[in-house]
Amino acid sequence: MKGMVVCPEPLAAEAGVEAFRRGGNAADAAVAAAFAQCVVDPLMCGLGGTALGLVMDRRTGAVDFLDASVTIGSVPVPEAFRTGHRERTETVGRYVVEGEINQMGYQSIMVPGFVRGAEVLYERYGSGKVAWGDLLAPAIRLAEEGFDIYPYVARQWANTEDRPGYPGLMRKLTATSDCAAIYLRCGTIYKEGDRLIQADLGRTLRRLAQEGPGDFYTGDIGRRIAEDMAAHGGLFNGDDLRNFPVDVGEPVAGVYRGYDVVSTPPPGSGVQMIEMLQVLEHFDLVETGHNTPEYIELLARAMIATFLEQVVLKGDPPQSVATRFMRKGLSRTHARAIAERVRAKAPEAGAPARGDTGTTHLSAVDSAGTVVSMTHSIGSLAASGVVTPGLGFIYNNFLGHFHPLPGHPDSIVAGKRGGGGVPTVIMSGGRPVVVIGAPGGSRLITSILQTLINVLDFGMEMKRAVTAPRFHAEEPGLIFAEPAIPEDVVEAVRGRGFRVERSTYMSRVQAICIDPDTGEMAAGPDPRGGAGVGIADD
Repeated sequence: MKGMVVCPEPLAAEAGVEAFRRGGNAADAAVAAAFAQCVVDPLMCGLGGTALGLVMDRRTGAVDFLDASVTIGSVPVPEAFRTGHRERTETVGRYVVEGEINQMGYQSIMVPGFVRGAEVLYERYGSGKVAWGDLLAPAIRLAEEGFDIYPYVARQWANTEDRPGYPGLMRKLTATSDCAAIYLRCGTIYKEGDRLIQADLGRTLRRLAQEGPGDFYTGDIGRRIAEDMAAHGGLFNGDDLRNFPVDVGEPVAGVYRGYDVVSTPPPGSGVQMIEMLQVLEHFDLVETGHNTPEYIELLARAMIATFLEQVVLKGDPPQSVATRFMRKGLSRTHARAIAERVRAKAPEAGAPARGDTGTTHLSAVDSAGTVVSMTHSIGSLAASGVVTPGLGFIYNNFLGHFHPLPGHPDSIVAGKRGGGGVPTVIMSGGRPVVVIGAPGGSRLITSILQTLINVLDFGMEMKRAVTAPRFHAEEPGLIFAEPAIPEDVVEAVRGRGFRVERSTYMSRVQAICIDPDTGEMAAGPDPRGGAGVGIADD
């Protein structure tokens, strides 16, 4: 089958192509690529993480929201969460607890959903032509034989900064002896060109290939996970694992320039992205000019207004709260009101929460019409730093996103989901024309936004749309701009009353453009990542 996979990790894209060559469809390719991502990008994603995505089923033409986001376990949080609560850091939007026990270690871990999410993706949307074990074969090979650390991963791993709510990488990699044994080489972090072999992870993947994904939750792997959590004060147990739910439901949707924009409801951030688009629809962006000072100010004001309004949707608030804010965020009437505020340059107040960097994404499309946009993550870089002896993967640390004190919309409550992402599909006449998503915390929202505007407003071909210089704004008065935006433009924006800081960190967009008439696909791998593209011909 003809198909395409785009993701930040080239070796994972190749794994997706192997699935196509075995006769699989885009769902099969996504499963193969995602497990390979867990091997070749192990401090950003993994078996211990979260997953959510959009899947267009060629048989029905419907787009489903697949939610395998991590959940809070049933074990009560320790009193130290409450007595040690200090603040919420504006740096990454995580809550600071004394000793950072909610950011690293066993008590930062939520119930992992990635493996069960992959199972549902395979069983519900797969072709039925490729065995589960065959899809995991590339990941097993990469774990057992190893791979050379490539530039994208090396750049991420060089980020060793330690700041509130975001423990430094060395602290995390030494949090457990098994983690240090795998990810440190003679006591130092792996560098570009070093070969990383993950034998324990290879054995875990082999067992999953042979016994099936259920083993992670109800079999021997699940038993070892539950025993390790119980022995070290973890906040979930075997029952939480066995009963982990994957929800398949309706996505959220809006309209921009006549295109249907389909994206993820909470805990995803599709509402924010759709609201931004519907606000900006009230402006002639082409007339304003791409990346002019006026354009940057306009988009920045729309970004800030939306972030401040929608921050309540983080942390899986009560359904009544989420429904109210979702309805408001998707309302075109409300978007018009925000647009008038933006036009009037009305001041905004407050400081929203930001997301994490420990995430990846893949987009997959096949010639028969199956489409997958999937984001998965373990939280921040190296997440909890916890590796169960012999299993070989790091668990997530998403509990740090939740308020350690009771009585708040984002307080810690058993069963709540965490994580996030903006897997998105753009439709025209009922057909997908853009499949897009990205890793990268809150900046993934604005990166996807700008890429879509580049395509839908400015008519850029996909590679140029993804590569074009970007900026990001979520705090009033502050814009982060990539170095490629000219200095005279930045100075002009500063003259409009903004602080502008240069930043090389923007999200890594992974997109595929589809011609609705011919079915031809065009890849948009982001050079800010590893620019992985896998193409399978008929």
